[in-house]
Amino acid sequence: MSLDYADESFDVVVAANVIHLLDHPYQALAELYRVCKTGGRLIIPTYVNREKTGKTGGVVKAIGKAGADFKQQFTYSNYRAFFEKAGYRKIETELIRGRVPCAVAIITK
Repeated sequence: MSLDYADESFDVVVAANVIHLLDHPYQALAELYRVCKTGGRLIIPTYVNREKTGKTGGVVKAIGKAGADFKQQFTYSNYRAFFEKAGYRKIETELIRGRVPCAVAIITK
């Protein structure tokens, strides 16, 4: 939540498969945004549940048994809404389908 880097230190900032584990994800996003240069990109991929089930996915259950504590469980649609709620407007998202669906958000600063 407090990176030891100056403002606008990096062209690209990646936080992979972590945002769903944080107690304060919006604070983390603000900190990632702070260290990203103007014109740079934040790339934030994460696991997502399938849209129609509305249930905890098998992957989330398995990872949870291994010790991960999911604070957020996203679907593709509420993942995009998560960033919009945080106030980010220059955002692209993509769903990578497969056995373990993943959503990737790219925010341009």
